Amino acid sequence: MCGILGFYNFSDTSLNSNIDIVNILMKESYSRGKEESGLAIADHHNNLHIIKSNLDSKKLFKTPEFKKMISFLGEKNVQSAIGYSNIANHDLQLNQSNKQAVIIVDNRMMLVHNGIITNAAKLWKTCNKKSELPKLDTIILSEYFKFLLNSYDKTEALAKTFRNIEGTASLAIYDTLDNSFILTTNTGSLYYVYDKKSKKLFFASEKIFFNDVIKKLSCVPKDVKQVKPLTAVIIKNLELTSVELDITIDNQPDNNNNNTEATIPLKANIIDYSTNDLNPSASKLYTFQNDINKLRNHDFDYEKIYKIQRCTKCILPATTPFIKFDDKGVCNYCNEHKPIKQKGFDALLEIADKYRKNNGDPDCLAAFSGGKDSAYGLNFLKKELNLHPLAYSYDWGMTTDNGRRNQARILGNLGVEHIVVAANITMKRMHIRQNILAWLKDPHPGIVTLFMQGDKQCELHADRLKKKYNLDLMFFFRGNELEIDEFKAGHCGVKDADPGGVIHHLEPLKKAKLLAFFAGRYMQNWSLFNSSFAETSKAFFSTYIQAHNYVYLWHYIPWEEKKILDTLINEFNFELPHETIQTWRTDDGSSAFYNYIYYTVQGSTENDSFRSRQIREGLMDRQTALNLVNKENKPRYEALKWYFDILGLDGDYVLGEIDKNVKRLY
Repeated sequence: MCGILGFYNFSDTSLNSNIDIVNILMKESYSRGKEESGLAIADHHNNLHIIKSNLDSKKLFKTPEFKKMISFLGEKNVQSAIGYSNIANHDLQLNQSNKQAVIIVDNRMMLVHNGIITNAAKLWKTCNKKSELPKLDTIILSEYFKFLLNSYDKTEALAKTFRNIEGTASLAIYDTLDNSFILTTNTGSLYYVYDKKSKKLFFASEKIFFNDVIKKLSCVPKDVKQVKPLTAVIIKNLELTSVELDITIDNQPDNNNNNTEATIPLKANIIDYSTNDLNPSASKLYTFQNDINKLRNHDFDYEKIYKIQRCTKCILPATTPFIKFDDKGVCNYCNEHKPIKQKGFDALLEIADKYRKNNGDPDCLAAFSGGKDSAYGLNFLKKELNLHPLAYSYDWGMTTDNGRRNQARILGNLGVEHIVVAANITMKRMHIRQNILAWLKDPHPGIVTLFMQGDKQCELHADRLKKKYNLDLMFFFRGNELEIDEFKAGHCGVKDADPGGVIHHLEPLKKAKLLAFFAGRYMQNWSLFNSSFAETSKAFFSTYIQAHNYVYLWHYIPWEEKKILDTLINEFNFELPHETIQTWRTDDGSSAFYNYIYYTVQGSTENDSFRSRQIREGLMDRQTALNLVNKENKPRYEALKWYFDILGLDGDYVLGEIDKNVKRLY
């Protein structure tokens, strides 16, 4: 996912404010990705100037190379400019030579892509490419588009592209052959405004990016237009038109070979401005490659774990904090369980009816991680409630590539616009790394949650987006009461910490006990007072103190696991990890690690808690649950390697320290 931006010039007049406007758009797009940024400028003589970097856009601004290049924007002969801010996936972080960039197609077009293509290998094969599959899906997408141009005109080629891709794509394309310009998308994550005074069209990935831009133009907010899903805004012969793309086209090629070299082919001057000027802690990120065979040497003492006493009704073990068994071996969690009562579909529909907009404009914001709960939830909002959601994702550095691909599958299929807020991922991962190394000095299970504090700003950004987009309705796909983990607060000395699936609903006294526990652990282990401390404090405030006005989907409808998975797999080709049967939290790169710790400590994980609640609700029998968790709790070595690699940690050392020094409760 990334932010794309730029402009197209209908005239040959200069406009010095081009520099200011492009700067504004790049600064706004900074929120969508802080791992890479770049800009390409094409003039009327088909000279192309490109700068790409592994810096965020704010840092790129300060480089002398960028300052020199952007001075071109004030000149008369600039035809088009296209820029981007990008979140790099794991492979690109490890190999900086694979940086995203504006792609030159057939020596005549420049193209930039926002999104993720999940069937890239199939497209590459369709193009009859026998060479190695490129790492960048943008390259594959551009080659596929070029392949179609051999037989179709550009509009038909775009339609056929969207018909055959799986995932998300928002494209900006400038063609030197006829000076045409195209904006197109299958999600609606693309906006533009035409300034009549300067005769320029400006575009960006989000509408709110134009708030400061229109102050410099002769425009008003209503002039900002959305490129609707599966439409194309086309500029040709200095005329702007919008056309719907017929993705049902399957006609035979008309043999009109449009793949003609431009009279004056593009001459590209590419500046690759990459830097390794990172602080010592961050420089260890993206450089360490773990040997998965060494990780496989670490496993659990299953003989001892399988002998732990478990509840005869559910499967919670005797190592669960505050657990007690009656004379029949049934635990207090089962005896005190109150059946979950959903509010019902009608109550949910009543809320939807109150906020639904019949003109197709966004009527709600939906937090979207890419896991099965939020993926199904977004589908439910769109198809069952007939709402028009904006999907919002907070990427804090632990979203797996699997999770991002599933995001793309759902969004592209549903045609839902995606708002991305990206953290400073390098900093976030450095904080996790620091906290893991500090925790190893005093490995207490109660503060394992510290490794996940980086995602707790999700709610803060959600509240800000509600205000920015003037949306009163916000859906969260957390709150599933099957998901409550009794043991996490229990390890902190807090009993009966059941907030009904919503953490900030926890009783005030229990919040105070949690705070006191964390304060005590910090005073006992001074290594925890590192550069992440301020962020951790904000995370506690956002999680436990700040009030949020959200609608939690699973408070209204039941969790029907088979139906959910069948829908996602059959309708969206939802991707599940191949190394485990577990389908929960596969979008979260940290879950394999913290569950390794919990299984080491108590012989159970989140899976045992989840399955136990399913048993209490009559959704699963005990033996099925036990068989499942015995498989689900196996170490996920590929996920662990991913986790340790991106944190720059020696996983063999970390797991070895856990194996040796973490106290078992059995």
